[in-house]
Amino acid sequence: MDQVEPPTTETVDELRQRLNNMRRLMAERISPVNYNEGRRTTNEGLIDGTFMSFTFGAALVVIISVSVYAFYNLYVAILKKIPHNHDEL
Repeated sequence: MDQVEPPTTETVDELRQRLNNMRRLMAERISPVNYNEGRRTTNEGLIDGTFMSFTFGAALVVIISVSVYAFYNLYVAILKKIPHNHDEL
């Protein structure tokens, strides 16, 4: 079932020292000193913000042009279906 660990033989002072070491390590892990704060990184990858903006802009232009083309063809098809021969004049 549940296994009970045997009591440790460490003293209270040793446990306090281990606890303080763990707290110090966790504090270093949570807030590391960053010397490059506020500076742009020098090793930029292939895909940066400008490239992504250009890519999404091109995709938007393609989507809009395809939509205009489709609605134009729909409009032409509807005009062909409905006759507009006016003999009143």
